[in-house]
This record gives sequence, C-alpha cells and structure tokens, in this order.
Amino acid sequence: MKNTSSILIGCAALLVSSAVLAQVPPPPPPPPPSGVDEYNVLVLVDVTGSMADQHTASFTKMEQARIQAKDEIRRIRDLALAAGKQEPEYALWAFDTGFAAPSYISHVLDFPATAAQALAQLGFDANGNAISTHNAIFEPSNATPLAASGCFAAGTLVANLDMSGNVLDAQAYEWNKNITVAGVTRRANISRHFVLVTDGLENSTPSDNECYGTTSALGYTNFETGSWQYKLRSKLLTGNAASVYTADSGLVVDISLIFQNYVTGLSAGGYESAAYSGGMSSYTTSPTLSQALTFFKGLSTVSTKGVFKTVTVAADGTVASRVPGDVDYSGCVGNADYSELVQWYGQQVSTAHPHSYWADLNGDGWVDYSDYTILVSNWGTGGIC
Repeated sequence: MKNTSSILIGCAALLVSSAVLAQVPPPPPPPPPSGVDEYNVLVLVDVTGSMADQHTASFTKMEQARIQAKDEIRRIRDLALAAGKQEPEYALWAFDTGFAAPSYISHVLDFPATAAQALAQLGFDANGNAISTHNAIFEPSNATPLAASGCFAAGTLVANLDMSGNVLDAQAYEWNKNITVAGVTRRANISRHFVLVTDGLENSTPSDNECYGTTSALGYTNFETGSWQYKLRSKLLTGNAASVYTADSGLVVDISLIFQNYVTGLSAGGYESAAYSGGMSSYTTSPTLSQALTFFKGLSTVSTKGVFKTVTVAADGTVASRVPGDVDYSGCVGNADYSELVQWYGQQVSTAHPHSYWADLNGDGWVDYSDYTILVSNWGTGGIC
C-alpha cells in the first residue's frame, strides 16, 4: 500500500506540475496576411486650470501630463514597430473651455503627424529628451469640458453605428479608405488608438452638447442613459452617444489619470480642484475622483482592452505610473503583487528597502490594510498575470 500511495502522490505532483505549465499562455498568433495598413493614434491632453496644481515638488500636473503624453507616444510607437505594424500616424490635441465650442479642442497637430513632430510640440526630442521649448498651448487655464471634447475625439476615430452595428455616418478619419495591393482593391485595415492624459473630471460641457448629462454615481456597467459617462462611453464604442449597442468598435483607449496620491487626492469626498469651474457647471453633483476612477478604468480595460494608469506621487516623492494595485510594476495585479505586499506589510517605507515603496500603493508612507484594499479591489486587472 505504501508503494501504491507513493506512486499516486508522485502522479498527483506531476499532474499539478503539468497544470502549472499549462497555465503559461501560448505565443500570440501571427498578424493577419493583410497586416495593418495604417495605425492612427489620437493623443488628447488636458490643459484645464487644475493642471496648474503641483504634482511633485518639481513638477505641476501640466508638466507631468506632457511627460506622460511623451511616454505614451513613444511606448505605442515602439510596440507597433516591434509587432511589425506600420509606424503610427499621430494627432495631438489639447482641451479646455478656452478653445472654441463645440469641441473645446485646440488642434496642435492633426493626422498624419509623426511621433517626432508630436514630441517636439510637447517639449521633447525624438528620443524623449527634454528640449528648451514646448507649444504654448500646454499651459493651464479655464474649466474641464471632458465629455464634449472626448465626444468630438470619438467622432474622429469611430464611425456612427446603428443598433445593429451598421454604419450610419462614416465621417471618422479615413474610415472608408481603400487600398490596392497586387491589383486587388480592398478596405484598408486601420488600427485606431485614443490616448487621454488628464487629472480630469467633467464640469463644464454645455447642455446642448450630445454628450452632456448628469453625473452617475453607479458602477461602470450600470450608468444611467442620461449621464455623461454613459453617453461618452457609447460615443467611443459606437460613434453614437445615444446608442445602447455594445459591440467593440476596435478602438483602443489608454488613459493616464494624474493626481497626487490615494490619500491626498482620493479621499472619500475628494474632488478635483474646482477653482476654474465656478459658473461653468450646471451639474447638481460634481464628480469625485472615485467616480473618475470607475469611469476611466472601465472604459479602458473593460470596454476597449486598453491600459489605465494612475500617475501618482509615492512617499519618497517619485512619480509612480502604473495600473492601480500593481505592486511589482508588471502591468497586471495578481499573486506576485500580493507576495510583495505581504513582505512589507505593517512596515513604514524606507529608502533602505526600495521595494517597500512599491507596496505602499496609497503613498502614505506605510504598507498597511489600505494598500491591501487597493490591491484586492483591482485583483486580476491589467491582463494575464
């Protein structure tokens, strides 16, 4: 019996080992034969008044936003080239109520700008190094018409679909573009990518705008049809702010939300700086940063398979740009993050142990239950761990 038991135990261990190995994902499939003919990336940067607030001891939120936009442009370019795609074409826009209605957008660069051209407008060379000047548009002022500006950007990237997914209005940039390869004409395979860099909370979209609405305090999948969150989500998914059709438009949305940290920038009643929204808003309730997290995280990771990052300030004053809950900066939240957090649990962060700063998810200088709560609430996000 002992020998039989030993054999059974050995077999069980082998099966477990095989199961662990089986969890390793296979390599991605090769690209379709036609490849990607064009890759369009629209970068929309918040230049509203609250972006003048300090983010670190050295940088304002606006300066941090330029850095983050720069990093996203270079990241997307490098990923595209590594995957064998065409080098992306860029548009770079800024938004606040100081620009003309109904979009409240300044077209710094329109398609088909290069990465180098976009980086220069932000104040960086082609390698991402800071240069002496940047476009004067990237200076904070006025209020935050996030719904209106996002709605306009969506119309540039996504064709208007009906309830069955049929195209009603194809005014989006090069939506109907055809190309001819080896004598065969076909519709171009165009990848579309929307990057939003903001500290942002809707506070000034006028009532005559298609994405105007009340602020929903509900979860991402339960937004009321009259809320601006529902309308902007629908516009990005279908090209129609009033549509309930939920098919994937193919658009990828990446969002970088810039705020101080989970303690000073996300208290239970914490609001974005409202200094520039007075007299501009007809909202009965101003959105909180918690509601912003719900909307932005859902839009990027649930609806469009994009990336959501919080750009916060760690206890040591360094900027931490990562998926919420991602202790080890791997891009996803799972067992490895839990193991790292447990190692420092109950301890004050210390420069003698740099990884303790990783586990301090809320930036308050301690690794404690608050950090554990952030980890658990974001468990499984960010892709395969």
